[in-house]
Amino acid sequence: MSPTASEAPGLPSARFSEGKIPRSGRGIPDDSFIRHDAYFFKDGNVTFLVDGTLYCVHRYFFARDSVYFSKRFAQLDIRDHEALPTIISIGDVERKDFEALLSVLYPANFEAHELTYEQWKSVLHLSTRWDFASLRKLAMKSIKPPTSHDQFVLARTYSVDHWVLPALTALCGRSLPLSLDEARQMSMDDVILVATVREEIRGGALRVDVADIPRHVEVAQAGKTEPPHG
Repeated sequence: MSPTASEAPGLPSARFSEGKIPRSGRGIPDDSFIRHDAYFFKDGNVTFLVDGTLYCVHRYFFARDSVYFSKRFAQLDIRDHEALPTIISIGDVERKDFEALLSVLYPANFEAHELTYEQWKSVLHLSTRWDFASLRKLAMKSIKPPTSHDQFVLARTYSVDHWVLPALTALCGRSLPLSLDEARQMSMDDVILVATVREEIRGGALRVDVADIPRHVEVAQAGKTEPPHG
């Protein structure tokens, strides 16, 4: 049985298959798989198989913080304190992403989450995919996109609406145009929007104050035409 989660638009669906990988009668996972050295707890009660590695963790955190896992676990005939008798195999997920998510659930330092930008991207990715609302909020607060383009791509990919206008404004106002690689990561509509606004604010005798760029972006997004400037 492989139920599919409800995913955010544009994100690949996760494969959540339960019951395909048996455990031994004593509840110990098959040794043909690699156990993670940090996230394989003796008192864990749910074991995930991700990209060939086993993670034995605590079901409570997943059920508490994730709408997706809460619904999936509720479908299983198992008591809260009991360990799942089978290993849950999760497809289409990379180890680095899953481990970044676990590093937030199991922080080494309770005063700060010292994750890199790429690790926060992983947390944002999986927290959006599995509906971890609190972790998604933390990721959005903590992540520091290195460029306005990175911020814009994240905003579009993970539906962070309040990042869109500031990122577009920065892209339109910067001195360099979009590179080919940057354009390939954007939709055609957004590429045209940026090119249109950049041409408008730089064309002819028109002079635009930096503070006025957001208005030009909003006008372009709405598909309106600016009145002629006298």
